[in-house]
Amino acid sequence: METAISVVVDATLITLVLALAAFGLAIIYGLVGVINMGHGAFLTLGAYLTWAATTSGVPFILAVAIAAIGVGIVGLIFEHLIIRHFYDKPFDTLLLTWAFFLVMTEIIKIVFGTDFRNVANPLPGAIDLGAVKIPAYRGLVGLIGLALVGGTAFVFYRTTLGIKIRALVQNREVASLLGLNIARMYKLVFAIGACAAGLAGGLLSPMLSVDPYIGNVFLVRSFFVVIVGGVGQLLGGTLVGSFFIGGSETLFALFSKQVFAQTVVFLLAIVILRFRPAGILRQK
Repeated sequence: METAISVVVDATLITLVLALAAFGLAIIYGLVGVINMGHGAFLTLGAYLTWAATTSGVPFILAVAIAAIGVGIVGLIFEHLIIRHFYDKPFDTLLLTWAFFLVMTEIIKIVFGTDFRNVANPLPGAIDLGAVKIPAYRGLVGLIGLALVGGTAFVFYRTTLGIKIRALVQNREVASLLGLNIARMYKLVFAIGACAAGLAGGLLSPMLSVDPYIGNVFLVRSFFVVIVGGVGQLLGGTLVGSFFIGGSETLFALFSKQVFAQTVVFLLAIVILRFRPAGILRQK
């Protein structure tokens, strides 16, 4: 019984952590159609900015906020200088964001070096649930991930800004004729997606060793989360995709090595996409 509870708790935590890591990609890819290969670089930059701020004496929460805003600004500049000219050319944006990832990785190496960095855990200890204990900080990150997804979904479906974004997604030409500033909305969505990736990098930095390739750990998983869950399904798609990838990996890891478990999960994801190319939760 305790083993079953432990598996459920671990799967839930991994689901929420993956949802947090993938959410920035879900926003950019799902709403403006940019296959953002630079998502890993945004996440890595957020982790390094958090490390730099905390080592300078800035409190952790403020450091994460600074990192998220800083990455959001970088994303806004990248969108304004390059991406905004290629929204109708998805293959070009794929290559451009991949180039951004490569360039940003090298810049991070030059500025911060290639040594492993560590961010102190701001919430050490564990929460005793009786049958199982969970790391306190990991539990907090899971709750933040859930709150971020839920809060963004509320804005998306229940506010005037959300109506404008949905109008942009559904029919850009008609939305433009009705007076919506398309360029401004694209900038806003891209900056929010980059900011979410930076926030994820900052929050995940105490759980991992920070190095120039930390974003690679989550890049492939994030794409599978978004595609398997359903592109454009911010709330349900992100959570369903995260549960499928993270929960399945937790389950298979009980009976095999971690690498083999990840391989099996990705193969299952490919099978699902073969029969449901639009993802588990399709657009209505």
